[in-house]
Amino acid sequence: MVSGNRYAVFLDIDGTLISDSFRIPQENLDAIADARAKGHKVFINTGRSWGNIPDELRRQFDVDGVIAGSGAMIIMDGKTVFKKKYDLGTVRKVAEYFFKNRDCWCVFEGLKTNYIIANAGYQVREGRQIEMRSVDDLSLFLPDEEIQVIAAGPVVPEEFMKLFEDSMSFFVMRTYVDFVIKGCDKAKGIERVIELSGIRRENTVAIGDSSNDLAMLEYAGISVAMANSQEHILKMTDHVTDTAANAGVGKAIRKILNL
Repeated sequence: MVSGNRYAVFLDIDGTLISDSFRIPQENLDAIADARAKGHKVFINTGRSWGNIPDELRRQFDVDGVIAGSGAMIIMDGKTVFKKKYDLGTVRKVAEYFFKNRDCWCVFEGLKTNYIIANAGYQVREGRQIEMRSVDDLSLFLPDEEIQVIAAGPVVPEEFMKLFEDSMSFFVMRTYVDFVIKGCDKAKGIERVIELSGIRRENTVAIGDSSNDLAMLEYAGISVAMANSQEHILKMTDHVTDTAANAGVGKAIRKILNL
């Protein structure tokens, strides 16, 4: 489908690169390796903060870089080239809100790990998350920690959205809402990467499945939706590939890059 040029491929993680476990299908890994061997660049572009990408998943990455936190952090060739975090005042106000409103759980996704207000029956994952018992627990990890993403669910009140609309962008997913630092999104992550790597915008490929992928799919020269994507994503992309469970990423990479 393409020829003669160097391309950069940007991959969402959940529902795209992986399905229901943290094991990347071998077909995806092989296609990524073949693309890089041909001189193309491959980047992860995830809504997860850096600290919310499990070590077992990171160990499988053999890519040119990672955009984390919907553009809040960019790592290229092992070096951090961009990083942004929530200010402490916003984090405290969010914590105060969800300790008062017990119908929603809340996750503060950091550079190191995740911190949980375990309302609404949320099950804390031992070893990957730290449960907060009160707002005062913020002092246990702030200001040393850097919060890149905040998530809450299962249904977040409109009141919350209005209170924080000046400091956050909202991405409504199937069972939760991601709150991303204002001014950050996956498209801006791609923009910063190609400025540094010298790849033209028209030579970018974005593959995703959810609302927080919309900006990068609209921005990329070539957009690909997973077959398991949300309906509005399926309708707006240039191509639709197989499901995450059936290694749709690998199939898309091979088709688009003629591998």
